[in-house]
Amino acid sequence: MEQEMSIPVNHDDFIHDIAYNFYGTRLATCGSDKCIKIWDWNKQTGLWILNESILAHESSVVRLSWAHPEFGQVLASCSLDRTVKIWMEHEPSAKAGGSRWTCVSKIVDSSGVVHSVAFAPEYTSLIVAAASSDGKVRLHSPIEAVKLRNWSISGQIDFVPGGASDSDGPLSLSWCKSRFSAPHMLVVGGSKGNAVRVYQTGSMQPTKLHDIDFYDSYVLDVDWAPTMGRSFHLIATACSDGHVRIYKFWADPVMSNTSISEGLFVHENDDGVRNASKATNTAANGGDLSADYNSEDDEEEDDEEDDDDDDDEDEEDDDDSDSEGTDSDDDDDNGVDAEDSEQGGDGLDTANDGSDDDDDENGTYSNPNSANNPNASNARRRTRAQGRRSGSKALGSSEQQQLSYPRSELVADLVVEPHVPIRRVRWNSTGTLLSSSGDDGVARMWKMTVNGTWREVAAITAEKSSAEM
Repeated sequence: MEQEMSIPVNHDDFIHDIAYNFYGTRLATCGSDKCIKIWDWNKQTGLWILNESILAHESSVVRLSWAHPEFGQVLASCSLDRTVKIWMEHEPSAKAGGSRWTCVSKIVDSSGVVHSVAFAPEYTSLIVAAASSDGKVRLHSPIEAVKLRNWSISGQIDFVPGGASDSDGPLSLSWCKSRFSAPHMLVVGGSKGNAVRVYQTGSMQPTKLHDIDFYDSYVLDVDWAPTMGRSFHLIATACSDGHVRIYKFWADPVMSNTSISEGLFVHENDDGVRNASKATNTAANGGDLSADYNSEDDEEEDDEEDDDDDDDEDEEDDDDSDSEGTDSDDDDDNGVDAEDSEQGGDGLDTANDGSDDDDDENGTYSNPNSANNPNASNARRRTRAQGRRSGSKALGSSEQQQLSYPRSELVADLVVEPHVPIRRVRWNSTGTLLSSSGDDGVARMWKMTVNGTWREVAAITAEKSSAEM
């Protein structure tokens, strides 16, 4: 059941950003009136109650980000005045009168307008990333994790070598939410060149991991979806040309070559996926991938030897049964058996018609349980062996050089009519629903259908909500 609610935020100018806290019980809004407003959800009345209104910056406040609640009630804001501010809520008993929210730190390291700010996921540490129009992304960490008064640069990304200016367009960022990804990653998009790149953090100098794409228009926003058990990541971009693009991104070179369906989840009964997962675990534990593949090859050789033994036994049974026939039939059977022994047992299948040959190539057999098919058990064993070989072959040593880096794939290019700049894109908590908003004042919801295509499922306009209220 769809419900719409209008919140009288009472900003005196454009609203640039809204941000929910971790639990969704607190909302922060900011706009061109230089103010930040904090709202609390009242469960009894079902209304949003104003907690605090703060004159935060000397210019428009363009982005907000909440820290994880384990660090307390901490909020970061960035503005066109080239500063990043850290806000913290004090307990009512700790400060009588005045504002409950105070600015505990003001970061002025940027030489350009700060367009985006985001706290890192809690599994890393208390880090806030700020992207500015000078072409740099700075990672700030507090010197004291309790007071949060002094922050230092713990890392820096030179997105545009040589620097950039405000006229080159904004710069946006989004963190990878998955704690199970080996590197700590974030995606950065925009500025000069209109590129979208993935960077790996965790060291003093973050490194570029992969180039997602390059555009002819400004990249106004990027957002990294929660993985929710998927073996790949989803990244959305918003551009000034009115396009919303969705990419699949494989950070792990092993998983990037597995057979993945067009749906959102991996089939756990896929032999290739199981082999890839085993290789991934081995690599994560500092093991040798080739050792795992060699062990798989040994298992395959054992299976092939067992298949050959079974074929020999079947041939002996055929000889015993055919010995009751005529001498000419014995000669024909001996010829067929000799040919089968030379072909490794596959010669029996050549006696079938063309349709059986096609079925064998696809790993399936027509009526395999029929009593008239003496090769049913051997066919099933060969199918299993071929499945294991195909899974390990996809990760063979000849292709490991090609998989030494991550890869990405464009899976959706959504066009908004009329063509207006798209300012924001945001994923839901499961990464299955994407929302976008643009200069036409419409918030659109996008969802993937069962056949793997993305389509618009809802559109919300401010005029409609106001009319219904």
